[in-house]
Amino acid sequence: MSDLDTGLMLADTAQRILADLCPPALLRAEGAARREGVDALWNAISAAGLDRALAPEAEGGVGLGWPEVRATIEALGRFGAPVPLAETLAAQALARLVGCALPDGPASLAVARLEAGRVVAAAVPHSGQARWVACSVARGDGGPHRLLVLPVQSAQCTPQTGMTGEDRSRLVWAEADAAIDSEMPAGVSALLAGAAIRTAQIAGACARALEMATGYANDREQFGRPIGKFQALQQQLAVAGEWSAMASMASQLALAGPDVQLQPARVAAAKQVAGTAVETCTAIAHAVHGAIGVTAEYDLQLYTRRLWAWAGEFGSSLYWAGMLGEAVLEDDEPRVWDEVIRLSTLPAA
Repeated sequence: MSDLDTGLMLADTAQRILADLCPPALLRAEGAARREGVDALWNAISAAGLDRALAPEAEGGVGLGWPEVRATIEALGRFGAPVPLAETLAAQALARLVGCALPDGPASLAVARLEAGRVVAAAVPHSGQARWVACSVARGDGGPHRLLVLPVQSAQCTPQTGMTGEDRSRLVWAEADAAIDSEMPAGVSALLAGAAIRTAQIAGACARALEMATGYANDREQFGRPIGKFQALQQQLAVAGEWSAMASMASQLALAGPDVQLQPARVAAAKQVAGTAVETCTAIAHAVHGAIGVTAEYDLQLYTRRLWAWAGEFGSSLYWAGMLGEAVLEDDEPRVWDEVIRLSTLPAA
């Protein structure tokens, strides 16, 4: 069986697990009910081996690359899955790049900084579920980032939640008892890996929001016919469809590198496009639904709030647009169109 076939099989498995164990009710759940639902979802994911997809075969993993797990990460976005599977895969990829194996258990991802000898990571995704956090720390001289894989249990935690109600706590390690402490390849960081996985999750959630808006437009009647029959609304849904398709293409580009390698400029372009797609797709989806779309009882806001959260995490559209612009201007003879073609062309299989 080829890696592509294995990747498709894992994505199909992920779809079935998420359809069964990640209904909108789980995203709304609180307290013990939420913990039980999230634990059941993670146990099913782990039992299926999805959390080992990027781990080396020698360490009991599947040894796949980014292109083969893209569909699985998009499925996580489509269902708004409140588990750190995407972050765990990203942590495995970073560990592989430095020639190490990630310890067992769910992991998160963070951009950290050093403060008076302490490692500080703000807004760590799914910090309450993760056992490990893969942190990248920038060097003062602008050299390659340092990868630290640190145990959550040894961190001082300041509990915080994001706009989706999920853990985004601040973690501080007074003593960096790292399971992995290694220099990463030039250009690679947790910020880059995080931008890549968020791009794929955005693609999945944009498709979900578009489907909900289209379904509502076909069901809701006004003036004796479905509102989806009105030309102005059809045009808006078509625009949302275009941006959803661009988000999907951005996901493919971000995770198109060989094995677990990521191309910084391509990921930057992809995250910028995906973040812009969030603005348009969510605005149109809510405009189609009207006031009901923002109510707690209706499911749309469960996914659009996550879209906005993911658009801001690991670099906003504005941040990555600035990075791309600076890179072009550094060239003595900038050829913007040539760079656009290079970044938006998938590598040969």
